[in-house]
Amino acid sequence: MTNEIHFIDFEPQVTGTTFWQGKTYESKELVLERANQWIRKNYNNKIVNVETILLPVSNKTGKKNTTSKINMHAGHVYLIQVMRVWYQIG
Repeated sequence: MTNEIHFIDFEPQVTGTTFWQGKTYESKELVLERANQWIRKNYNNKIVNVETILLPVSNKTGKKNTTSKINMHAGHVYLIQVMRVWYQIG
């Protein structure tokens, strides 16, 4: 038996789109609830760790309320906060 570690990411989903403001996304609390639902459904798996990470995204995504903007020497980098669950299949 091997002890492979896997992960699944939960990122904010689109909740609506308007012409003037672009896309709106669900809150971090709703992302956390989706992660908790997945953990409850997959209770046979051993949860190793739960963390939030920042991943780079295109500035064309329109994720204004869920992105962080970092000023780099070559321009701006947009980051999105994602919840990552690390687990072992039990």
